[in-house]
Amino acid sequence: MRLCNRRKMMMIMPLSANKLRNEHLTRPALVYVRQSTLMQVRDNTASTTRQYDLATRAQDLGWPASLVKVIDQDQGRSGASHSARDGFEYLIAEVGLGRAGAVLC
Repeated sequence: MRLCNRRKMMMIMPLSANKLRNEHLTRPALVYVRQSTLMQVRDNTASTTRQYDLATRAQDLGWPASLVKVIDQDQGRSGASHSARDGFEYLIAEVGLGRAGAVLC
């Protein structure tokens, strides 16, 4: 199975209640929004909308709106490298420091 197919399956599978704990819900849910090129940002507006909708999904899972953080400053930047992707660097730092309750992307 290709990775993109697995990702689609993971996104539609319901989250098991026993996996989502209060310790997750008290830390921010980080929503990472990115497309590789400015042309994709311009032409694939439905994809961008779906990515932003992940903030609503986080709230549906129990995060208060005040703890849902959308990271979207990397729009139009390639994922081939992490350099010049400040949003990704922030995301990795927050996860590495144990300050993220979830990452949605």
